Amino acid sequence: MSFRVGELDKLIAIQRETLTPDGRGGQTVSLTNVVTDLFAHVRPRSGREGERYDRINAEAAYLFVIRYRDDLKESDRILWDGVQYNIQAILTRGGRSMYLEIDATRGVAQ
Repeated sequence: MSFRVGELDKLIAIQRETLTPDGRGGQTVSLTNVVTDLFAHVRPRSGREGERYDRINAEAAYLFVIRYRDDLKESDRILWDGVQYNIQAILTRGGRSMYLEIDATRGVAQ
């Protein structure tokens, strides 16, 4: 799949979980920004809704396309328009690809 730079028109942030001491011998998990104001192309892929344990659960899958960078991990999260997306896979299209395709989901998946 090829993209043009002009299609990267949404601003996202990449966040990573970090452990910080809580002062009582334990640790707390917090999110820190790896990068902010990163331009991306965003496209919805699929969505579903179901009921489990008398509760409605909804999930949506999205494709995020960004300029190539080598500091991202599948354990990172994307923040777009105040909503967090869990990264499922980071895909490159060949050794000299200019872009990364990131599959991510939002919502509850049970």
